[in-house]
Amino acid sequence: MKKLNLKILWLGLGITYIIAMFYFSLRYEKPGKPPFEHFDKILHFNAYLLLMGYFSLTHEKKNHFKLLITFVLMGISIEFLQLASGYRSFELLDVVANTAGLICGGIISRTYFPNLITKLDSLLYVDNT
Repeated sequence: MKKLNLKILWLGLGITYIIAMFYFSLRYEKPGKPPFEHFDKILHFNAYLLLMGYFSLTHEKKNHFKLLITFVLMGISIEFLQLASGYRSFELLDVVANTAGLICGGIISRTYFPNLITKLDSLLYVDNT
């Protein structure tokens, strides 16, 4: 992780987001009619874009490729867990949407917001010593 004063807060937020992703990916849900075909791929793309974008901001640049691989494997694992659930299915297009979101999230955060979390951290941190 980057040198942050509120490291536990930032890590906790990231882990909470990952738990939410697992929950929403694996919960039982009655099939509904999406607004249009492949609408869920947009949701996958955006969820993983935010995931990689966030963790790219909290971790050093040298670790971004490891994060990318970890999150690609996480997305594939969720797809297999959905298959094993009996009420969800494995979809290769979901893996493609997840991976595209991860790549875009990493690029966008590194290009446009590289110091966002560091600046927020310094604004929120109060040294009481």
